[in-house]
Amino acid sequence: MKKNTGLSGVLWDESYLWGIWLIDALTRTNIGFELIKAKDLEQLDKYRILFVPGGWASNKIKAIGEEGSKLIKEFVKEGGIYFGICGGAGLATKEGLGLVDVRRKKDRVPSFSGPFLARIFDHPLWKGITTPHFFLWWPSELELEDKNIKVLATFLAPLPNAFSSDIPVQDFKDLWDELESLYEIKLNPKEMENSPLFLEAKLEKGTVYLSLIHFDTPKDKSGHKVLKNLKEYYQLSENRQRNSYKKLVNNETVDQEKIKIIDEMYKEIKKLISFCERNFLLIKRYNFMYQWRRGIRGFEYINLYFMIKRLQKETIENRWLLLFIDIKKLIELRNEIKIFIKKATELLKKERILLQKSKLTYNYTEDEEISSIRKELFGSRKSYDGFYKQLIDKIDDQLYTLFKVKFNN
Repeated sequence: MKKNTGLSGVLWDESYLWGIWLIDALTRTNIGFELIKAKDLEQLDKYRILFVPGGWASNKIKAIGEEGSKLIKEFVKEGGIYFGICGGAGLATKEGLGLVDVRRKKDRVPSFSGPFLARIFDHPLWKGITTPHFFLWWPSELELEDKNIKVLATFLAPLPNAFSSDIPVQDFKDLWDELESLYEIKLNPKEMENSPLFLEAKLEKGTVYLSLIHFDTPKDKSGHKVLKNLKEYYQLSENRQRNSYKKLVNNETVDQEKIKIIDEMYKEIKKLISFCERNFLLIKRYNFMYQWRRGIRGFEYINLYFMIKRLQKETIENRWLLLFIDIKKLIELRNEIKIFIKKATELLKKERILLQKSKLTYNYTEDEEISSIRKELFGSRKSYDGFYKQLIDKIDDQLYTLFKVKFNN
């Protein structure tokens, strides 16, 4: 198996917003890549490196399947590079692909997010990084079982604008014991100190990188610098001239109808986000991320919002991509989004009231009506399920089709 093309593959399955972040970061750092799914893993010999974005590792392993797992492991053993970010890192652990002797820690701080200061250890990937400020987004924690695994970075301290669950870290530094008793989970970022965040491991001829650090965070210059260093270190190829379909002539009538439908979808999801903001259920932290109030399924709404927003953006800026959207599927998607948002709004109203008088978490409530609606919309698992999962998969299919045409041809 030859890995001399320098081309990168991005494994898209079960990534959603995190997949968008990664391809944007690779585009900004001029790393040439192609999008692939589990069905394409037989072609891994085309690539020098396989990037795996964030997302639920448990869902990723299901999508990849036993045969896909074998193909990834063989790819690395024969000299390939695996670079997993957050959920993509979790996928490589013993609970997933088993590429490394690392486990995900069970007793951890589960809900840290935002900027932090890292302690970094000598490696070419840190070239030019003088102040190691990066971002974490609700990461797992890792436990090493192999002393030969190289730790490249650990957690040192949170920075202003970091949150633990929905608690601003800088405002509650002396109250963690009280808050943890109330929330019934670990919250104190001090518990994360020295926790390994970025690892390098060898698997026969290949290399595995596990990064809980989101180097792909939008507008994170330090994170993008690490990706540029990765490009230089492994001599990865640059973006090629693509978009050969641009010259195709569009059907104006059909295009306008598609644009109208996508605009309706965006207005619907924007109404939901505005409702959440008015009711103090969502707080805008950055242009690319919100924080939600503990007790609601906040990230699900955020994920849906940014995916639809990106679908609109792509079809406005690259109108030729409308050629690759099936209008019947788009109409069906629009109708289902309206149904979902109507039910989600009713659920959020009930949750908003309940938060004033009773305990509520993403998976616990004594209110049977709320529990029933939640199960219909989100299923019973913490990872994506229910009506919501069906919906984001359909949006994801549309985005994947557009991105594949845009970046792969």
